[in-house]
Amino acid sequence: MHVIYSVLLAIFFYLAIVISYKLMGKREISELSIFDFVMNLIIADVVATGIVEEEFWLDSFTGLIALVLLQIVMAKLQLKKPKLRKYINGESSMIIKNGKIDFDELTKLRIQLDELMMMLRQSNVIEIEGIQYAIIESNGKLSIYEKRLPTKTFPLPFVISGMIKPYALENAGLQEDWLHRQLAKHQITLDQEVKYLFYDEKHLILHTKTDFKKYKIN
Repeated sequence: MHVIYSVLLAIFFYLAIVISYKLMGKREISELSIFDFVMNLIIADVVATGIVEEEFWLDSFTGLIALVLLQIVMAKLQLKKPKLRKYINGESSMIIKNGKIDFDELTKLRIQLDELMMMLRQSNVIEIEGIQYAIIESNGKLSIYEKRLPTKTFPLPFVISGMIKPYALENAGLQEDWLHRQLAKHQITLDQEVKYLFYDEKHLILHTKTDFKKYKIN
């Protein structure tokens, strides 16, 4: 009877976790932020306690519900407060530009050079000088743009959710004053409706929730 009860609890918590992750809108493990990853560990520990220590199953289930609600609230707050998202999830960092490593950025991210080389090898890239851009995403994943297949669009957005990103402008060799002048020429007002604004050599590329536009740089 004890074994059957444990099996039923395992099935119950399995279904509870599936439903929970549907509600939280979980992504693949490789796409999880640090906050998501920590939440996964806590959920696993809480659920394991409920299965192994059967007398505490209700406490574990209550804890699971509380964690799911917390995750949903945090996700909504991050959507409404872009600054909060920056502090919780961090931002993307450019570590290679036009074949040159940004050692200061590596130090800030606490990434060793041999770790970077390993990440490049895992992406089937050996020659650093052949890299146009290499970016450490906020989830720790490495994105690489090679010179043999160059991108004309600068990979870091200048604006996210109506907020200008000074780090992206700095890496593109531009200033905030320049961006403000370009926006003023096209009568663009930054607000929450502006989801992303990218840059190439001739255009500002603007994405809203319902539209996509290109404005020629004068």
